[in-house]
Amino acid sequence: MRNRRYAGYQTTQLHIRSTNLELFIAFLLALGAYVLGAVPTGYILVRLANGQDIREHGTGNVGAMNAFRQAGPTVGLVTLLLDAGKGAAAVFVPLVFGLDEWAHFFTTSAVVAGHNWPIFLDFKGGKGAAAIFGISLAMVPVLTLVSAGPSLLVMLLLRNVVLGAAFGFILVNTLVWATGQDAEQVTLCVALTLLVTATYLVSVRRHISSSIRTKQWRALFMELSG
Repeated sequence: MRNRRYAGYQTTQLHIRSTNLELFIAFLLALGAYVLGAVPTGYILVRLANGQDIREHGTGNVGAMNAFRQAGPTVGLVTLLLDAGKGAAAVFVPLVFGLDEWAHFFTTSAVVAGHNWPIFLDFKGGKGAAAIFGISLAMVPVLTLVSAGPSLLVMLLLRNVVLGAAFGFILVNTLVWATGQDAEQVTLCVALTLLVTATYLVSVRRHISSSIRTKQWRALFMELSG
């Protein structure tokens, strides 16, 4: 009986140690994901392309759309791909280390946080849409690609990137839920969508308030396109 208890105690201790090690690895990966996300891709590429500080032009955002506006389609596309690649890396790297899907809550949130609040630019970065696109593409590639077409169509018809992206996020979340994906994936998709939405609304809150107060609806709509 004593041997059985001792064996059970040892098993419990090994499980605790294993869990603690996984948490420690997840923490380190999340820290690395934040640093990776914080690398200001758009800022660097626009600097290299024309010497401008992207934060001083257009919307002041360091994301792909403002990079496109300030330095052209090539720089904008490369910015989009690299920022999306950061999001995809936050999904794949934990799997390489043998961590379960729960680790994605740490790494994906961290890479988006790094993109939105980069330590290298005084915590003023992008909105996180490109990074979340990469995360979604890595986690549910088919559903993401299915959503990309209608999202692009909305962008072209309304000439509004933000509304098109918002439609895409809503569609992906709906498809993830409707197709019976894991509860972890559904929760993560919703959480990341809320994060990018909150980040965007906070960044334009003053303009929204001013436009509504003065009833400048066209100006409000134009601002929401940025």
